[in-house]
Amino acid sequence: MKMALRVFSLVALLAAPAWALNVTPLQIGIGGESVQLFAPETRVMGLRLNTVFSENHDVTGLDVGLFSLSDRMTAIQLNLANWVEAEFVGVSVGLFSTMGSVSGLQAGLFNTVEHDLNGFQIGVFNAADDVSGFQVGLVNRTVSLRGIQVGLVNIVEAGPVTFFPIVNAAF
Repeated sequence: MKMALRVFSLVALLAAPAWALNVTPLQIGIGGESVQLFAPETRVMGLRLNTVFSENHDVTGLDVGLFSLSDRMTAIQLNLANWVEAEFVGVSVGLFSTMGSVSGLQAGLFNTVEHDLNGFQIGVFNAADDVSGFQVGLVNRTVSLRGIQVGLVNIVEAGPVTFFPIVNAAF
């Protein structure tokens, strides 16, 4: 009973700033916006636990769990699947990752970036529109490259050489 009271008191203490400032240091999500501690509009600055699925527009800190959805994120992200619609800054590790833009590291089996990648992609399949950095995987695809691709299949759609196996570079 005392332990339950302590946990409840801690959650209430952490939740108080969220109601006043629309910011929370802890978000726990079970099933998206309908089954999580705080609404998606609440900014997370701290830890977000995605026991199944969490959705917040803005996350800064550590994001851990099964499935994660955000608009913007500056974090270390460790999930089975990661989806950041706009911009991601930090380290993202998961089996599947889809991002609007990335500055940092994106690692997993299947990695996609809709726009700019500034940093590293490591996986089985890597895709980004504009790469400034490195892609390492079995299949790497980009529209434009300022960096190095290492993989079995390396594709640069707007490059002078659109396909080159093992190592491809453009500066």
